[in-house]
Amino acid sequence: MRHQEQNAYKCSDYMDSAKATVHPSDRQALCNWGYQIISACIGVDRSSAVVAILYFDRFLSTSSPTVRWALADKCKFQLVFVACLVIALKVHSVFNIELDFVSDVLCGGAYSVEEIIVMEGEVLKALEWRLNGPTPHDFIDRFLHFLPPIDSIHIEYLSCFSKSLAEQALTRFSMALKSPSIIAFASIFCSLQCMDSLSNLTNLSILHIIDAVPGLDISDPQLRAICRKMIRLMREFSSSAHESVVRM
Repeated sequence: MRHQEQNAYKCSDYMDSAKATVHPSDRQALCNWGYQIISACIGVDRSSAVVAILYFDRFLSTSSPTVRWALADKCKFQLVFVACLVIALKVHSVFNIELDFVSDVLCGGAYSVEEIIVMEGEVLKALEWRLNGPTPHDFIDRFLHFLPPIDSIHIEYLSCFSKSLAEQALTRFSMALKSPSIIAFASIFCSLQCMDSLSNLTNLSILHIIDAVPGLDISDPQLRAICRKMIRLMREFSSSAHESVVRM
């Protein structure tokens, strides 16, 4: 999984382009919209929105001619995101999404069915049909298996809060450029800080993960920086998140 994220599924700072007129705030608005759409789909996990965001960033990191066009036009930028969301739903959920509904209702008629289909093809071509890369959620599930014995209730809480933090992190462009494994580790690290009943296990838990994952180094400046950013994000997010999750 770590080999995948560092190679075929890697993203770049596509907003650094001199011709880009879109901004990180535009991207953040689309990400939040994607989460809202997925949350409204009964039986669809929010991880589908996470996958869509990763497709979106990967596509915009490619050399596709459509990328320059999308970065210079907010309307086309949004169309790329819509296409990525549709692809994610088709690939990673059992939800049968109708393109007429996407065009008429979700997009308010801004894009025709034909435009969405064409953009889907552009995205798939640029991504070379590589649609199953690891996500922060995948790494969180894997990392939690490396923790010392903890009761299932705490694990469920830790998983839920960590994934919620990772989802919020992906809406911030500077954090989304980090590898999914780094986002996952930082999310678990910060979530452990919130769990008073596990405070005595925090350092031990982190060491278990570090020891079990090759190449993960707590002294890595990138890892330490993302943990600091995640702590700041957690302070913004924790009050609303704790309203929906019972505190241990």
